[in-house]
Amino acid sequence: MIALDRRTHAYPVVMPDRRLRERPTPRRRFRRNPMAAAMVVAALAILPALLYVYQRTEAAATGYSILRLQRELAGLESEYARLQATVSALRSPQRIERIATTELGMAPPRQRQLAAITTAPAVAASPAPPRSLAQRLGAWLGFGEAQAHELER
Repeated sequence: MIALDRRTHAYPVVMPDRRLRERPTPRRRFRRNPMAAAMVVAALAILPALLYVYQRTEAAATGYSILRLQRELAGLESEYARLQATVSALRSPQRIERIATTELGMAPPRQRQLAAITTAPAVAASPAPPRSLAQRLGAWLGFGEAQAHELER
């Protein structure tokens, strides 16, 4: 048999330059999951409501704390008034005299037991205590001691 020779044909092809082949391949677009986007939108919609509820509960808790502290303050004020009354009763001169005469066996002094002592003016006027360096520096700068006096009208 005689077979036909296969003929090969060469067709001219223009090959691209090397620069074209080295061009970076275009990036593939990332497809977003619609469920994830819906979750983000839902979270952004719910977040202000959650913050509002949190703020209201904190305000209510603070209000209850204030009421509790006001009740406690009223109780402490009444206890303070009771203790002040007790102190004034315990400090009364009649009570102290009664305890001194009955329990301690004391008696008021007789006229002979009282004596008046007179002091000389030199003894009565005590010298001023020595001033420290800080006090002298304060006086020099104009920071003297405070003195109380009546306002002149």
